[in-house]
Amino acid sequence: MSELVPRQLMQQFVEDHGKDPSKWPQELQDLMNPNIQARQLSAPISGQIEKFLNTEFAYTWAKDVCGATPDHSRVEELRYDGWDYATTDDVVMCTEDTVKGRNKERKSADGKGFSNEIRSGDRRLMKVPIMRRREQRKAQNLKAMQMAYPQPFGGDGRPMTLEQFTPGMNTKFATEAEISAIKQNSAHQ
Repeated sequence: MSELVPRQLMQQFVEDHGKDPSKWPQELQDLMNPNIQARQLSAPISGQIEKFLNTEFAYTWAKDVCGATPDHSRVEELRYDGWDYATTDDVVMCTEDTVKGRNKERKSADGKGFSNEIRSGDRRLMKVPIMRRREQRKAQNLKAMQMAYPQPFGGDGRPMTLEQFTPGMNTKFATEAEISAIKQNSAHQ
């Protein structure tokens, strides 16, 4: 029988179905048969990338609605921020239905026609250079830390100085004499 099945489970099968494996249910016989190899038959998920050809980029799916009420705002936001459309020179997709409008004259890296439109439903595959993606993630993480641990931060992400809080004011520390004068003036008022 199969060495992949624990001994205790094998004993349970014998108790439940008897000692003769030929009388067991077919599925249980298949489970015990060492000549049958266990293989997944599930189809790849639409939009799954089989192979990254260009590893100098980071990839993401972006909302890009077409049809009667198109909405390309997310794709255009990403393009403004340095992202571009991923192409068949960048990735090999698991399912061919995600590659739209191949140009048969121009061959891509995978030997098939070139396409810069890789979509899965209302999503379009986008790419950005790795360093730009790291910069974006760092900015997002700093913002998250600033939200979790609120303190005054300037535009550069650093804690604000007294001069930034009170622009135009003298930021030196007051002397003892100045502190005494301020206390006396406030006591008289």
